[in-house]
Amino acid sequence: MIIRDIKQRYTGSALGIIWFFIQPLATILIYTFVFSFVLKSKLGPEYGGLSFSIWLICGLVPWMYFNEVIVRATNALIDNASLIKKTIFNTKWTVFSYLLSGMFSFFVFIIIVFVLFFFFHVSVTWNLLMLPIYIIILSTFMFGIALLLSSLNVYLRDTNQFLSVFLNVWFYLTPIVYPINIIPEKYRFFLEINPLYHFIQGFRNIMLSTGTFNISSFVYMLAFSILSLMVGLKVFNKLKDGFADVL
Repeated sequence: MIIRDIKQRYTGSALGIIWFFIQPLATILIYTFVFSFVLKSKLGPEYGGLSFSIWLICGLVPWMYFNEVIVRATNALIDNASLIKKTIFNTKWTVFSYLLSGMFSFFVFIIIVFVLFFFFHVSVTWNLLMLPIYIIILSTFMFGIALLLSSLNVYLRDTNQFLSVFLNVWFYLTPIVYPINIIPEKYRFFLEINPLYHFIQGFRNIMLSTGTFNISSFVYMLAFSILSLMVGLKVFNKLKDGFADVL
């Protein structure tokens, strides 16, 4: 299912799988141009002279992974309606295949980041050993959300429309294109309760070594991932018996 999904996304296109590199690179370049060169955003001295462009890119990569998986996995059951109606199998694998397909794109993003590190002379540290752990926790969080939304979308097709609006709001409520220290301290709590803030911040710390390991942030991420998976599985299992009839 993963291989089929990756192939079908660019079937008939002249460049084929090369689009896996072109699309994320184009997104990265657009955001970098707008915020680094048009808005001339800069980091404060606490970042030790780190390039804003690199800092921005390291926040965009996990967000693009999250956004792609959630958007595509929400339609996973509808896109595979014929398979679900005619075949007896665990329908969770349909959603899970979209997660792994998105992970393939994520690793492409990571390759692009390391190439940019080379050009910007950014050094890497042993913090990278924590990267697989963060990927697993983030993927668990995403899988729970994907199970919830995909099952709801079978019965409430407005789910997909609501999601596009909500993700745009969520993006700007997460310190991805701006550092959190530009927000007045009394309002930072509202951003810090956002679980994606901790995922983005953790990813940046790993890639750029811009901070120390925060155990409370790590536990917060882990708790939200487990909660997300539990809720997603609960709702999915509750609704799955009617999938074939509704689809």
